Amino acid sequence: MGQGRGRPEQRAAFLSGAVEHVLHHGVATLSLRPLAAALGTSDRMLLYYFGTREQLLTAVLGAVGERLQDQLAAALPAGRVPPAELLRGLASALHDPATESSLRLYVEVSGLAARGHEPHRTVAAAVAEGWLAWLGSRLDVPDGERAGAAAGVLAVVDGMLLVRFLATAEVADRAVGWLVARLAPPAGGR
Repeated sequence: MGQGRGRPEQRAAFLSGAVEHVLHHGVATLSLRPLAAALGTSDRMLLYYFGTREQLLTAVLGAVGERLQDQLAAALPAGRVPPAELLRGLASALHDPATESSLRLYVEVSGLAARGHEPHRTVAAAVAEGWLAWLGSRLDVPDGERAGAAAGVLAVVDGMLLVRFLATAEVADRAVGWLVARLAPPAGGR
């Protein structure tokens, strides 16, 4: 059963419905039959359109990641910005209720990936690679520092999300505020 078979509009409709289902229910216990039932189709039809459960999950998580990047990009200033400004903007954008379910899914998939679960580990690695490239394109740092700076920003955002979901948003905000204040260049210099 090949990926990409069938009508593109039907595949897009299934993908959209699967995204909404996963955002609401998560992926830890995702099974094709209940997902297909929720979409008003059969598991065989999902396999026809996506190939395998793993390919469907990869498509769903890719769509969620693109949506989240679009939401975050809309809240950030255009062009490249210093790391402190990017962190401040990201921290603010992550408070948008529209991003909540995507962020929880991101943390869930990251946890499953850390435990070595497939396809979560492979998908999470690809997602991290995409985030690093996206963050690097937004950072105003010397080219030789771009990869390290992007990884640092991603590490802070990931840590902030964990603190936010395990403690409170206020604790996460204080942590990011403290770090941003130390990263910001002194007044009058850069």
